[in-house]
Amino acid sequence: MSAPLNVVGGNFTLTTALISSGVQVECPFGIPDYVELLSLGKASDYTDGWGEASDAQAIQWWWEKTLPQNYAKGILQASEGSTPQLPGMSSYVISSSGIAAYNTANPPTYTGLATSAITGSTAAYVCTMGDTGSIQVGDYVRIYGTTAELQIAGYPFQVTAVSSGASITLGYMATGGVSLAADATSGTVVKYIPNRMYPRVRWIANVTQAANAVVYFTEKHDFTIGEIVSFRVPSSEYDMTELDNVEARVISVTNSSTESSITVDLDTSGFTAFDFPTSAEAAAGVSPAICVPSSSGVVPVSGTTAPAIPVGNALTDAYDNRNVNLVNFGSGLFGVSGHASENLDRWAYRMYKYSGYDTRILN
Repeated sequence: MSAPLNVVGGNFTLTTALISSGVQVECPFGIPDYVELLSLGKASDYTDGWGEASDAQAIQWWWEKTLPQNYAKGILQASEGSTPQLPGMSSYVISSSGIAAYNTANPPTYTGLATSAITGSTAAYVCTMGDTGSIQVGDYVRIYGTTAELQIAGYPFQVTAVSSGASITLGYMATGGVSLAADATSGTVVKYIPNRMYPRVRWIANVTQAANAVVYFTEKHDFTIGEIVSFRVPSSEYDMTELDNVEARVISVTNSSTESSITVDLDTSGFTAFDFPTSAEAAAGVSPAICVPSSSGVVPVSGTTAPAIPVGNALTDAYDNRNVNLVNFGSGLFGVSGHASENLDRWAYRMYKYSGYDTRILN
C-alpha cells in the first residue's frame, strides 16, 4: 500500500474562453500519480455544484498515470428540483480533451489529422477538417503534405480559432498578410507541445519594407525589447535575401490573440519584398526563413531606445531551460453535452505523488 508523498492543490474559476480552451496548472513535484477535479459551483453562490438543484452538470473528474493521456473518468449529476437535493448520478468517460500530465520537455504525441483545404491564397489560412481532434485555441500544430501549397509544409503554427469538427484558423500566419498562389487541396495537421527552452527560434510569416521593419511570426514569440536577433533567409525563393545573417535590435514586441511580431531597428525599405516560394520551388527543396536569438542586448529606458542606467541585460540567460511539469484540464471536461460548465463555475483540484505507486498487496 502506498502513502501520499506529495500533495498539492488549488482552485480556478472558469471563463468563457477557458471553457473552450481548457486550463493548465503546474505540478511542482513532477508528474503526479493521481489527479482529481471537484466542482465547487459558482464563485458567487457556494450552494451550487455538487447537490445543486435543477442543474445538470459534471461534478467530479479523476485521472491516474496508468490511464492514457487526455483521458478522464467522472461523475455527471442530473437536474433535480427536489429538496433536499438528491440528483441522479451517472459515470462518464472521456477519451480526448480530458486530463493530461507531462513535462513540456517530453510531452505526449498526437495523431495526424487530415485537412482537405487550406485557404492560403486569401491569407485567411483556415484548415478545413472533418475531425479537429483535441486541438484547442492556443495549441501548436505542424502542417505536412500540403498538396499545391508545399511552401508551408513542415511549418509550425499556433491556432487562433477552432470550429469543432470543421476547421482551425492559423491567425498569426494570416496577420502576416502573405497570400500564396494557391490553396492546399489536402494535407495532415499534427498537434504538438513545444519545449520551453528560452529564447526560441521563430519561423517568419512576413517582413515589412520599412525604416523600422516589422517581422511577423507564425506563433507567439518570447523575444524581448533590447534583445539582438539575427535572421536566416538562405533561400532566394523568399526574395528578401538581403536579410540573411543580418542582426538587429528589438525595439517593440506584439503578442496578441491574432498577431505575433517584433519591430526592429533595421531599415528594410530598400530590400526586396519578402515572399514565400511557390509550391513547386518548395518541392525542389528550400530552407525556411527564421529569426533566431543572437545576444542579450541592453534594457532600454521605457518608451525610448536609450539604455537604462544602470545598464542591465535584456535576457536573464540566453539559453534558459524553462520546461515545467503541467497538468492540463481539457475542454472536454467542461463541455459534456447536457452537462456543460458555465462562466464563473469554480473547480478545485488535487494532485498526488505516492511513495510507492505499484500493485503490491501485503497479506
